[in-house]
Amino acid sequence: MAFAITHDLLRFHRTEGEVFQRVKLMERENIEARNVVALWMWLESMGFPNMVHRAKNASADVFRRLLFEAEAILDCLRQGNPRPSQNPTAISLTAEGIRDPITLRFFYANRDVAIRSIVAVLDGVGRVIFNDDLVKAARDSDAGHKLEPSLAAALRTPYVHMMEPTHQDYRSMLVTFSPGRRPNAEAITNYFVGYLNQSLDGYPERD
Repeated sequence: MAFAITHDLLRFHRTEGEVFQRVKLMERENIEARNVVALWMWLESMGFPNMVHRAKNASADVFRRLLFEAEAILDCLRQGNPRPSQNPTAISLTAEGIRDPITLRFFYANRDVAIRSIVAVLDGVGRVIFNDDLVKAARDSDAGHKLEPSLAAALRTPYVHMMEPTHQDYRSMLVTFSPGRRPNAEAITNYFVGYLNQSLDGYPERD
């Protein structure tokens, strides 16, 4: 199996890198900027239309509003509880284009999933696309400039996504049976005892 190299990943996520730089120009620290862009990347994967491209192409005023809304969402995730002073409908621009109305309460209700998803972005592609040294090296290389050997080697390094294994309490398995051959509970138990080579005592039963 061939892995993409770091340089390819930076080219693929060039837009995210440009938005990251634009957020930093709004006097945000690196860690603040990467959290905002990682949030937008996750929202885009959740069906929020073209969040990253919208941020890249937005006017200065619209970009500022998107940034403030993103920071409001991140603040909600950090707090874990709604602040009395927060307007729960204060993300109208972010939610534009979503079929169902979305407010800050959506993020309160899905805090754990949101945090895990944003962290997955930061620990995955974020390790590369938010690395200023690698971004500059890729830009210089694409412009035909000669790089230091260590940076050139870093761009040629295969990118391997480190996926955190799902905790066993959150794993599930879907088993289907042919129509007319529905086995009884004992047959199912015996199958999994043999498959897992362990007792199923303590596992919850569901119909």
